[in-house]
Amino acid sequence: MKHFLFECRKMIKKRSIWIALILSVVAMSGYYFFNYSVAERLNTNRMFDLKNSQIEFPKKIAQDRLELEAAKKAGDSAKALDLEISINSYENMLADKKFDLNHIEAGNWAAVAQKQYEELNRDVAISKSQNYPVHSMMEQQVSMFTVRASAEEKRMLAETGVEPLVQINTITSFHPTFYDRFIGKTLEIWESSTKRYGMPGFYFLYQIIPAFVIPYIILIGCFVFGNTVSSEATKKKKGLNMYAVLPVNRPKLFFAKFGSGLLFTLLFVFLILCVPLLSSLFTVGVGSLQFPVLMYDGPGESLLGLKKANILNEWTDEFHFTTLGNYLGIVLLLTAALVFLMYSVYFLLSLFFKNPSVNAALLLIATFFGITVLPKSPFNPFTYVDLHRVITGEFAVAQFNEMINVTNGLLLVGAFGLVLTVLSYVQFRRYVVE
Repeated sequence: MKHFLFECRKMIKKRSIWIALILSVVAMSGYYFFNYSVAERLNTNRMFDLKNSQIEFPKKIAQDRLELEAAKKAGDSAKALDLEISINSYENMLADKKFDLNHIEAGNWAAVAQKQYEELNRDVAISKSQNYPVHSMMEQQVSMFTVRASAEEKRMLAETGVEPLVQINTITSFHPTFYDRFIGKTLEIWESSTKRYGMPGFYFLYQIIPAFVIPYIILIGCFVFGNTVSSEATKKKKGLNMYAVLPVNRPKLFFAKFGSGLLFTLLFVFLILCVPLLSSLFTVGVGSLQFPVLMYDGPGESLLGLKKANILNEWTDEFHFTTLGNYLGIVLLLTAALVFLMYSVYFLLSLFFKNPSVNAALLLIATFFGITVLPKSPFNPFTYVDLHRVITGEFAVAQFNEMINVTNGLLLVGAFGLVLTVLSYVQFRRYVVE
C-alpha cells in the first residue's frame, strides 16, 4: 500500500498533470456553455415565433375577412371558398400557438407534451387504419416506429411534466430512431431537425454520450495518467533503476504503478463527466432523472410462443422507456469497465513504446478499427465502446443478437482487461531486476 500511495503522491505533484486537468475541465465546461447557447438561441427563436404569431396572424385574418366580404359581393365563390379555408387555417394555427405560448411561459410542459401526444397518437391511428405512414419528408416516409416511439415519449413527458430536450423542429418533434432510412439531402435535413440539445446538466450528458465523447475522455485520461512506467524508463529519466537497489518485489511495484494510473484515470473521467453538472448550476440546473430514454426490444414473439423473427417491422416491433437515472447508472458501470480495458491496452503499449503520443495514437487506431471494421459481435470488446447503442439495445436489435447486452459487455470487457493486465505484468518484469 505504501508504494501505491507513493505513486499517487508522485502523480499529484506533476505540474503537467494539473495543466492537462485544468485544460480538460475548461474544454468540457466550454463545450457545455456553447451547447447551452445554441439551445438557448433555438428557444429564443421559438418564443419569438410564438409571440410574433399573436400579432401577425390576427392581421392576416382581418385582411382575409375584408377580402372575403369583397369576394362575396363580387359573386366570386371560388375565391370566397379559398379565403374561408385560409381564415379557418390561420385561426387554428393562432389558437395552437397561443396554447403553446401560454403554457411554455407558465412552465407547464406537461400540457404541451399532452397536446403533442394526442396529435401523434391520432397520426398513429390514422396510419394503421390506412396501412400507410402519414408523415414524410421530401417524399421519403418517416418510419412508423419513429412516430410510435415519439408518441409514447410525449405521453411519458406529459405524465412526469419534465422539460423536453430542445429541437429545431418544434411543430412535430420526433424522437429519431435507427428505423429511419433517409438518404441524400433528406437525411441532412432530418438529422438537423431532430438533433437534440440538453440544457440541464443530466440532459447534456444524455446528449453527448451517443457522440463517443466518453471514449475520447478515457483516451485523454490514459494519455495523462498511463505513463507511470514509460516516463521513468527513458534515457534521460532512469527512475526504474532505483528500485533495483531497494527491497521491493516486482508484483508490488507493478500494481502500485498500474493501480495508481488506473485510479487517477477513473477519477479523471468521472470528474470531467461531473463538469457539465456543475456548470449547469449556473444556468438552468441539472434537470430531472425521470426523463424518458428509449430502449429497443425488437421483434416480439409470435402468438405460438416461437422465437423472435429476424426481420425488422416498423409497425409491430416493440420498445419501452426507462428513466434517465437508470440509463446514467448503467453508463457509469460500463464506463468504469471501458476505462479498465482502454487503460490496460495503453499501459501495455507504454511498455513497448515510450512516447505517449504514439501510444495514444495506437490506442485510438485500435479502438477505431475495432468499432468500424470488426463486426458488431458480443465477443468483440470494442462493440461495447458505443455505450449508448449497447445500453438502449439498438445493437442487439439491429444485429438480431440478444447477447449484445450490458451484462455480457461488463464480463467481456473485464475479462479482456484482466488478460491485458497479466500481459502487462509479464512485459513489466524486464524493466526491474529483483
